[in-house]
Formats: sequence, structure tokens, C-alpha cells
Amino acid sequence: MQLRQEESGPDTSNHTVQLANSAPVQISRLGRRRTASRRGFTLVEVMVATVLLSMIILAILSVLIGAYRVAAKARYNDHARYIIKSLSDQFLTQQTTDTSGNTLPMFQTTVDPNPGPNYGNQTPLGTGISWTNSDGSTGYLTVGSYGYQVLLGDNTGAPITATVTRSVWYLYDSTGQTTLLVQNKSAGYMLEGDFSISYPLFGGTMKQSISNIRAVP
Repeated sequence: MQLRQEESGPDTSNHTVQLANSAPVQISRLGRRRTASRRGFTLVEVMVATVLLSMIILAILSVLIGAYRVAAKARYNDHARYIIKSLSDQFLTQQTTDTSGNTLPMFQTTVDPNPGPNYGNQTPLGTGISWTNSDGSTGYLTVGSYGYQVLLGDNTGAPITATVTRSVWYLYDSTGQTTLLVQNKSAGYMLEGDFSISYPLFGGTMKQSISNIRAVP
């Protein structure tokens, strides 16, 4: 048996091997490299890539959730502000009495925190309020009439129930301080009306208020 190996130089990429009674056979180094390059990714490489991809997806989701919360909060706040602003405008512009001269519920003084015999009319906080929700339903008084419940976001998102209250007082002419004692004089009197709305949002409670003063001749 005769074995002969020939090299054309120190950096050749081919080997020629000849065995006895056989034709020369060439073995390419480039072919071996291509075969090695096609062996694929290792398990460690796949795991690292999966972890990195998961971190990127979680970061994107966090940003999207944060953006949704900001947009939803602004949407509910705007709706709540619109409701109490509308009620406050009614307090400023509507007539305070009916055709018989009786004071309408909107303008009746509300419950004093320390009721007593000399504190005038004590109307619950939810009375005198009327509101139609965006879906056509109307609001309703809570138990005891200490609040009036309306819907927020019923057209723009998941509806949540909000509670609206009004607080109405007379004002002393001399000091401008609030009181529930009747101040009805021949020249008229002053009323202060505070409208508040509170609603649950993202695990907390949001609240907004508007105050107005008007003269009642």
C-alpha cells in the first residue's frame, strides 16, 4: 500500500490523498467549515435570546399600560368636570322658585353637620340634582338621599359610578360667612353652592368640586 500527501504551500485549502489502486481524492477545508456553520444555535443561545425578547416585550407592555391609565384618567376627569360644571351653571342661571313662590330643591340649604333646632332647612345633599347619562338613563339618589349617582365614561370606556353632592348655604351680608339660618330679606339674599363629585379610579378615589355664589332677589 502506498500513501502520498502533497501540499501546494503552507496556506493551501485542499489536500490530495491517494491510496493504492485508487484515484486521488481532494478534501476541502472550506467544505468542513460550511458543515460546521450549519449546526444551528445552542440551547444557551436560545435561552438568552428568549429572556432578552421577554424583557423587551414587558417594557413595551408597561409603557402601553401607563399610557392607557393616563388617557383613561384624563377622560374620566373631563367627564366628571363636565357634570359638576353643568350643575353649577344651572345653580347660577335658573330661577330659584316655582310659579307658586316655593324654593326649588336645587336652592334649598343642605344638611348641617351639627343639626339643631336653629339651623333652618336641612335638605339631604343629593336632592335637587337631576342628570341624564350618555346612555339615556337617569341618575338616582343614594340611600338616605345623601348623594346622587351618575355614570362616567359610559360612551368612551367602561362606565363607573360617581356620586354627586351639593352643599348650599346662605351668606351673611356683613361678613360673607356661610350659614343655614334663613337670610331672606326684602332686598334679597346671597347663596353659595358647592358641587362635588367623587368616583373610584385605579384603586383610589378621585374628587372634584366647584363653588359659586349668586344673588337671589
